[in-house]
Amino acid sequence: MDEKLNSILQTLMKNGSTFDREEMKRVTEEVKQVIKKDYSIHDTLEVVTKDLIENSSEFIHLTNRVISGLSSCIYLPNSDGTYSITVFGGTTNYDGQVEVDEKTIFDLASITKLYTFILTLSFMEKGFLRREDKIKDLDSRFESLGDYTVEHVLKMSGTIKTDGRVTDGKTEEEALKILETVYVSDSDFSYNNYTDFGFIVLSKVLEKVVSEKLGKSMTFEEIMNEYLLVPWGLTDTVFHPDKAKYQISGNGNQEGLVHDPKARLLGGAVGSAGLFATSSALKRLADNLFKVQNVNYTSLAGTIIYPNSKQSHKGYAGIYQKHPLGLDKTFVPNEYATGSFAHQGFTGSVAIFDSANRIHNSILVSSIGDGELKKPDGFIDALTVYQMMLTKITLKAYLLNRYYEMVHQNENVEIKGKAK
Repeated sequence: MDEKLNSILQTLMKNGSTFDREEMKRVTEEVKQVIKKDYSIHDTLEVVTKDLIENSSEFIHLTNRVISGLSSCIYLPNSDGTYSITVFGGTTNYDGQVEVDEKTIFDLASITKLYTFILTLSFMEKGFLRREDKIKDLDSRFESLGDYTVEHVLKMSGTIKTDGRVTDGKTEEEALKILETVYVSDSDFSYNNYTDFGFIVLSKVLEKVVSEKLGKSMTFEEIMNEYLLVPWGLTDTVFHPDKAKYQISGNGNQEGLVHDPKARLLGGAVGSAGLFATSSALKRLADNLFKVQNVNYTSLAGTIIYPNSKQSHKGYAGIYQKHPLGLDKTFVPNEYATGSFAHQGFTGSVAIFDSANRIHNSILVSSIGDGELKKPDGFIDALTVYQMMLTKITLKAYLLNRYYEMVHQNENVEIKGKAK
């Protein structure tokens, strides 16, 4: 047993994982105790699930002033067997009337940019547009962007601004007119400056380019559905969720509308925000990324590891990167492999992807009160504590998964539990 577990730990370190040795020793000892009981694979995951439920229940109880509810997932797919643990609990908003369940759909906010990024890469592969194409050449409405290219948008290079606030528009048409004034205010493209404007513009450009290529008018929502969500099997990932079909959370309103005011004013479906998803839907996204389907995964991973950023290790599309030496923690745990990445939305939710170790975590939360513009003070501290706990339990599940794989005991295990 010791030899096998040490081999798994060596693989983690070879893949770039950096972790506290004493903490990892404690995790390994806990795993050994489970293995010694000669449990089945399902039983071992039940032990891990119980641990996650207890910790999640305590977390919801202690943080109910900043997080009313959550749906969180540990997902470890491989070719021989898949481990999946989903825990949900609390309520969809602070009034406490509707409980979160496995089908609750959450406002992803800026995590939408990850989908737009992947969608754009797929159209590049189809030859619809190129990285070096100037935005103004693809769509003359954005003439003021000058030499700003698709690549600049994806990297969020330099600084772009609009004449006036998009949210000052009284109608969608007025808001779009303000968006069309977007210009480059700082052309130092050697760094990234996080903004929504580029990806909103990109979604409008995709509407125009795709519609012209196909000879029919298509909205960004239709394009996202037809060319990414449906082909990848991403059911329960939607713009404009139907209140009659879903319990909706994370959006800070009772109408089922996207929280982001710019996205809402511009119709609710733009490249920067607007998508809603369940934990199960994010698992399917991880499946597609890990299996190298539809979009060249090397292209995706390879483009998020080098851009300079004014914010902590943000790369293309505002995607968080792991520090290569584990010196600075972002939303990517240091315990995960080099090249792992994550995205976090303004509503608080986080999605993490480690392709080398095939680890996916999601933390979908209800953290914005009805009609509130932002999350309450203390949210980030609470989220950090939860993610540290989730990472530790994920490592326990990972060690168990790989151990049983090495002794040729593999099966698909999916467990769902409710935090009290």
